[in-house]
Amino acid sequence: MRSCWAGDGGEGTGVEAPPDSLQRRWGWRAGGRSLWMIGAVLVAIALLHYLTPQTRPLFFSVPLSRHTLERVLFILPVAGAAFVLGRMGGAVTLIVAVLLMLPRAVWLSLHPMDAVAEVAAVAIVGYLVTWMIGAQERETAQRQKALSRLRTINAINSIVTGSLDLDQILNDALDKVLEMMGLEAGLIYFLDQQTDELVLVAYRGLSEESAAGVDRLRLGEGFCGRVAQSGELMVVQDSCQDPRLTRLAVRREGLRSQVIVPLKSKGEVRGVLAVATRRLCRFLPEDLELIAVIGNQIGVAIEHARLHRDVARRLHIQRRLNEVAEKITSELELERILPRVLQIAEELIGADAGVIALLDRESKTIRYPYLHNLPPALSAVVVPEGEGLAGEVLETGRPIVIEDYRTYPKAVPAFVEADVASVVAVPIVSGNQIFGMLAVGSLNGTRRFTEGDVEVLVSVGRQAGIAIENARLYENMRFYARQIVQAQEGERKRIAQELHDETIQVLIAIARRLEALASPRRRLPEPVMRSLDQLRDLAGQALREIRRFVQDLRPPVLDHLGLVAALEGLVDDLDEGYGIEAELRVEGGGHRLLPEVELVLFRIAQEALSNVRRHSGASRVTVQVAFCPGQVRLSVRDNGCGFTVPDRIGNLVATGGLGLIGMHERARTLGGILEIQSKTGEGTTITVNIPVRPEMRGG
Repeated sequence: MRSCWAGDGGEGTGVEAPPDSLQRRWGWRAGGRSLWMIGAVLVAIALLHYLTPQTRPLFFSVPLSRHTLERVLFILPVAGAAFVLGRMGGAVTLIVAVLLMLPRAVWLSLHPMDAVAEVAAVAIVGYLVTWMIGAQERETAQRQKALSRLRTINAINSIVTGSLDLDQILNDALDKVLEMMGLEAGLIYFLDQQTDELVLVAYRGLSEESAAGVDRLRLGEGFCGRVAQSGELMVVQDSCQDPRLTRLAVRREGLRSQVIVPLKSKGEVRGVLAVATRRLCRFLPEDLELIAVIGNQIGVAIEHARLHRDVARRLHIQRRLNEVAEKITSELELERILPRVLQIAEELIGADAGVIALLDRESKTIRYPYLHNLPPALSAVVVPEGEGLAGEVLETGRPIVIEDYRTYPKAVPAFVEADVASVVAVPIVSGNQIFGMLAVGSLNGTRRFTEGDVEVLVSVGRQAGIAIENARLYENMRFYARQIVQAQEGERKRIAQELHDETIQVLIAIARRLEALASPRRRLPEPVMRSLDQLRDLAGQALREIRRFVQDLRPPVLDHLGLVAALEGLVDDLDEGYGIEAELRVEGGGHRLLPEVELVLFRIAQEALSNVRRHSGASRVTVQVAFCPGQVRLSVRDNGCGFTVPDRIGNLVATGGLGLIGMHERARTLGGILEIQSKTGEGTTITVNIPVRPEMRGG
């Protein structure tokens, strides 16, 4: 496959060694049985040639003497030697045979001229036989070499088509190339399109220290960089003496002769394959052609693996974008949505950190409320509208890529101090309205962002814009809902107050008049007394019903004594009026809250206990209220029939669970969370957590 020189100093001096196959043939066969057999045949024919009589015609009086036949017999060992020992062995045997025949032909033959002519004819025929056998051997060797090359190409093809794992392909292909060429070291570089650098992805025959010394090469640097830049194969006879050598690791490893071939696909260089030996070698043209073909195969494999990786990345991006969309549709709180959107954006781009800046149109300032992998103090940074990178993005409405943020003229000093290096920023937009900026970047070191990165981030920015638009619409809706609920509660309170102050008082007066009329002192007839008793009972029943109605509309105890007392009334009413064992548990002191908070919690408990009474079939219910630091938690747990909770609260509409939806919306008006836990036959637990700030506590 190649010719190599062995020397003590590797200076290129010395003699060219015979091919490996010939060395093996002569080394193994020189003292072998075949050589002795050929020598024995020569000796036997020579004895026959010199020790038999001169004359006797053969073949029906044809004038051919016996010695002519013996001279023809000398062709047999020549042919055998050519077949067994090769063309050189046949030539040597032919010379020996001619030397054995000439003395008899010149000095002993009766017809020397005819004998010499016969010897010459035998020599010519022997030479032709030797040449034919040699030609056949060369043809056989070429076929074997072609088959070997074809097997090598097929093996490489099986490697590159048998997997889409790029690391496995490159390592297996490198092993096969080194095995095929009998070389000692090899490297495969991958061309990074973003940085225009060659990145070492596979190597053999090098120490880890040396590999680390050549792990990255610029285009045009060293042998591999020049090949990647030119796209042409390069042969280096002695890399240690070549002035183009740029890395000491090659000289430290003692690598001498090298072949570097570009890995191409569709005419573009995808990487570089370098194979080397620690001896001086001369690579044959067929070897270079083969390694070039292998390089093209590996280049195509790199392209296929890259396409597979790109498709997988696009699918991953689409899944993550779908996750963002699902998050947006399932959540309406920006504090829950935007941090997650920011993390997903970082992951998709492969960035180190990220920030979301929002524009406050009233104060005409830009704030940075959402950060990831950046100092929390940056959330307190405020810049005027139009300043900084966010200001430029908001003004232009276009993505901006900053390769080095530290040299950016509008850089915010606080972000420079946070070691922000490269940045890609896009507007957060919904329709024609820009809400802010979404930016991700690298820390400490710069990097190059591709058009694909910008495209992905623009999609995430649009999703964030939709989230902000939905959150603002929901906030407006929640504001109007609070106004409606407040108006409704105010009207309920007014009606309850009027019923308590007027209607109930009138009924009390009627009841007392009827009681006075039914006094025994009146001595009214028996039928009249019965009628008065019936009217008095009806008045009492009406009074109780109106009081219950007032209690449902707005219990006075809620305003006067607070949430705990109002819950005690609900529990007692359920226990006494409906025979359901009810219990109230209070944790954390039971202090007063703002009327709005107490009213929401009371209405949720009221609706939950109403559901227990009407639908659950429960025999026991526990109401628990816990006053915790920063929040108040209310739970209602029963042992009733339970039900299957849908994945989303909105799906309760289809099952008629409007009361549960109302409880959920009441909780959200105060920024609370309602959780429903239930299974068929295992009861139901409704828990609501309402955040409580210090100013939300009543006196």
